[in-house]
Amino acid sequence: MKHTLKYLSHHMSLIGIAALGLWGIVGFSYDPAFQSAVVLALSVAFVWWGIVHHWLHEGMRFQIIFEYVAVAVLGAVVLLSIIWSR
Repeated sequence: MKHTLKYLSHHMSLIGIAALGLWGIVGFSYDPAFQSAVVLALSVAFVWWGIVHHWLHEGMRFQIIFEYVAVAVLGAVVLLSIIWSR
């Protein structure tokens, strides 16, 4: 519980980023190009969030950056595939 409270502001900002991305994807369902821009912005924001979080609290390593980039790319590919397959 102490760990969760220590990083609560970081996790709330990540939830805010995800909520904003979800709002952009759902709110602009009529415009796949804009949805794609939202997905790419969401991916970049996720990577930056991970870099800042680990730089401030846990120590930065290349493996951590690579993991965040890999998850962001995978998520973007899945979401873009869904957006453009409709």
